[in-house]
Amino acid sequence: MRRAFVLLLVSLAAWGAPSLPTVELLRRTGASVEDFWAQFSAVNCVETVDQEKLDSGGKVVYRQQSQFDYLAVLQLTGTDLLVDESRIPIAEPKSKKSISMMLTRGFSTLEFIFHPFFQSGFEYSAPEPVQVEGKELLQVKFRHVPGARSPSVLRLGSREYPLDWQGTAWIEPATGAIVRISAGLMSSLEDIGLKAINADVRYSRVDFTSDPRDHWLPSVATIDVETPHQRWRNTHTFTKYRHFSVDVKSEIDRPK
Repeated sequence: MRRAFVLLLVSLAAWGAPSLPTVELLRRTGASVEDFWAQFSAVNCVETVDQEKLDSGGKVVYRQQSQFDYLAVLQLTGTDLLVDESRIPIAEPKSKKSISMMLTRGFSTLEFIFHPFFQSGFEYSAPEPVQVEGKELLQVKFRHVPGARSPSVLRLGSREYPLDWQGTAWIEPATGAIVRISAGLMSSLEDIGLKAINADVRYSRVDFTSDPRDHWLPSVATIDVETPHQRWRNTHTFTKYRHFSVDVKSEIDRPK
């Protein structure tokens, strides 16, 4: 998988040129996502993948679960940010039926929507204070500028289709860390047989004795996909993080 695969109640009047508070929050969040880049490349974990096939009413008709030793390798290649994921099977499904299941990769890095490299390709609303599970967070809506660089592509055969995301992020004010990001397509891709993709990714603070800094890492990513005749839901859960040391120096030309 290359490139990261890589909701929504604020008035549209909030769109447009960002206010000063928005500019500062985007700067802080961009720095946090850049730090996430380094942190996520320095850990591995156990990834549990629940794959579900749904009927037209959303009821689960078949489910299978797998576990992997997971490692994400984030690369800078020319002017692209790329995500390569390594999965070594730990536990395979106990039984497999001849039912088409969905494979999803790269959604753990959905927060790249706020990476400085991609910010010029999105519009962001003014931050709105909200309380989520007892925490004071800032809610920011975003939408992709059609034709601009996207952090995500859908690959079908030899063709790639950049994805136009829109959605909402919930951000910790003090650090700029993204706590949750939820996104869907701005318009369907029914010309290639895809009605909808919706992704919801939650991040949690992870502590390591070897590194006292705050680490915000993926905890759960849920992806729903619908075609004219089929529906699937995949849930990726990330646990048992282990930290190791890396020393990587890379340079990338930022978009002008």
